[in-house]
Amino acid sequence: MLENENQRGLAHFMEHMSFNGTKHFPKNELIEYLQKSGIRFGADLNAYTGFDETVYQLPIPTDNQQILKNGMLILRDWAQDACLDPEEIERERGVVLEEKRLRAGARQRVQDQTLPSLLNYSQYVKRLPIGTEEVLKNFTPEVIRSFYKDWYRPDLQAVIVVGDVDVQAIEAEIKRLFANLKMPAQAKKQQSYNIALDGKNKFKTVTDPELSETTIEILVKHKEQVIRTETDFKENLIRNLFSGMFAARLAEASKRYNAPFMKLNGGFGALMGGLNVLSISLTPRKDEFESGFKAAWTEVEGINRNGFTESELLRMKQQVVAQMEASLREKDKQTSTALADQYKVHFLKGEAVPGIEREFNLVKRMLPEITLAKVNGVAKTLMKAINRDVIITAPTAEKVNLPDENTVYTWMNMVQRSVINPYVEAKTDRGLLSKRPVNGSIVGERQIPELGLTEWTLSNGARVVLKPTDYKNDEIVFFWR
Repeated sequence: MLENENQRGLAHFMEHMSFNGTKHFPKNELIEYLQKSGIRFGADLNAYTGFDETVYQLPIPTDNQQILKNGMLILRDWAQDACLDPEEIERERGVVLEEKRLRAGARQRVQDQTLPSLLNYSQYVKRLPIGTEEVLKNFTPEVIRSFYKDWYRPDLQAVIVVGDVDVQAIEAEIKRLFANLKMPAQAKKQQSYNIALDGKNKFKTVTDPELSETTIEILVKHKEQVIRTETDFKENLIRNLFSGMFAARLAEASKRYNAPFMKLNGGFGALMGGLNVLSISLTPRKDEFESGFKAAWTEVEGINRNGFTESELLRMKQQVVAQMEASLREKDKQTSTALADQYKVHFLKGEAVPGIEREFNLVKRMLPEITLAKVNGVAKTLMKAINRDVIITAPTAEKVNLPDENTVYTWMNMVQRSVINPYVEAKTDRGLLSKRPVNGSIVGERQIPELGLTEWTLSNGARVVLKPTDYKNDEIVFFWR
């Protein structure tokens, strides 16, 4: 987002150049060194550039002090000591242009046509991280050096270290290595960008010969709510309950016999540029566009008009608690990457990082206070008929059969004027099995100590191979062939 017009794509290009020569690891020495240390490029060592940030990820073993020390040195080189050798820049142009070429399929062509309206014609539309072919082919080394000097600076950077390390020693090493990072003599002001809600509804139809099915998306945009306080946490919990129940209701509708759509799903989550979005995605059956759309919109309008049921809320609360309890049981098995991602979001957005124990305690305390009326109130807020995009994508051959904007809005209005009965859950007294199977038994056992395996032969002829691991505290995974 901070690129000039003649730098479009250079934030991402700069990410590539950080692997093509730094002060202490010139040319390809960095990748060669890490691969010799058992760190695979792509699988372990990686980076990405989004609209608003570039993130470098370096998973390294902590039981080798020299590798750990050099890992910190690599981070320091990335922060401000990339070489940006002209010869390496020329070599990397082809790599990035090929990456751009490989993305230029149906998905990219559809995105190019739908993003402008979805992102409200904001600056984000003009700053796709891959950049433009004109800039990538023609920029001079001086232009990327200017970007690097302006924006790779200490007031915009953070180092996050998560692992089995001596915290005080790592902190001292960070201070030693990073204290001499320099600010530019005349530091440019970092402009903040967000996508403003314009209160308008938009409609877009896109066809492409490589698309295999017709999809209708309805997206309702909302201002992002960053979680900083307990009140924010509770409001987010209510939205999560709504999102889970909304998704479950649509998923149930998609499984009904003779439903006029093949897929129907939805939920509430992040978009970009300071926005969240309520999304509904529908794939109607062939020649059932109108009936499929009306049936799907009836489900959505039924939630808006009649709300959810107490049993749906109870079930979703139980599911949330079960998920939190599972996470708490696996607290000591969390990956370093998962924890680092939480701290990354804290740095980038200021979002709180309470930790799994406190989150669990907050959820246990707050769930009983969340009533059905509160969730249904949030539902009405999130399903408002403004800031709404309707996007239809389809194979080119289906173009003549697609409805126009007036037709779709007429269908919506017809549903909204219709009688929609409150949702009634189907109940049954039948169990999962009508008759309990006769118990079998283990009729043979064999140990394979060199692999840590136990092999059982069951009375029904099945062969079971058991492999205990310590990856998680409370999980059983089944594989079969």
